Amino acid sequence: MTKLEAALAAAELFRDINVFDCSAMVTDAQGNILHHIQAKTFKENVVIGQPAPGGAAKRVVETKEPVRVDVPEKAYGVKLRAIMRPIFEDDGTFSGIVGNAINMQTTASLHEASQNIASIAQEMTATAQELATTATQLAESLVSVRSVSEGVLTEIAKTDSILQFVSDVAQSSNLLGLNAAIEAARAGEQGRGFAVVAEEIRKMATNSAESVNNIKTILENIHKQTESVVATIAAAAQTGERQAAATEQISATMQQLASTAAEVERVAASI
Repeated sequence: MTKLEAALAAAELFRDINVFDCSAMVTDAQGNILHHIQAKTFKENVVIGQPAPGGAAKRVVETKEPVRVDVPEKAYGVKLRAIMRPIFEDDGTFSGIVGNAINMQTTASLHEASQNIASIAQEMTATAQELATTATQLAESLVSVRSVSEGVLTEIAKTDSILQFVSDVAQSSNLLGLNAAIEAARAGEQGRGFAVVAEEIRKMATNSAESVNNIKTILENIHKQTESVVATIAAAAQTGERQAAATEQISATMQQLASTAAEVERVAASI
């Protein structure tokens, strides 16, 4: 059996073992079709005994070299890839051509999908990187605000000694006024004017003590509220740090996805 005869006998096998749907064709040494097996998803207008359509078979006849060409979708309704190679007998005689026309729609879809994935991955990577930067900046800002708030708490704590001093002065002034009033009463008519001054001192001392208590209450409220703010800021800072880390992880994942899409693109192009 010659190799041409073997190719004629195995034409249907050539079609069926291909991963993608394809047709199979065998020609003689002039490029005239001897045998043709139709594909399942497209139909070629071929006539047994007539030259093979397209220029691929003609090029093989002229060059005696394998030919691989892409056929545009408008020709048969789907994008095809024609792969043809010459048949040489044992004595070196060129006896014909064997070839396939392969439906490349799946590869084209894979190519398009990989490009879309790569594009989406790039956009998401850029967005994730921007979010990571923003989250990091937010976390740093919150840490700064927390530091300032803690400084406020420290300053508020310092007022305790000042208020205690004012309270002591008010108490002493109150005692001084009381003693002065007692001495003015002993002095009788001569001490009446001093008694008025003593009373005013006692009123001032009482008012000062009340003011100290009011200020202390206000500062205690501010202290509590500031502590609450500091706790909230600390929690927000931790959340921002976690968000930054998570966003960086997303960015890394998107980069891996883009690399995978590029690999899929490479595989699709090599088919």
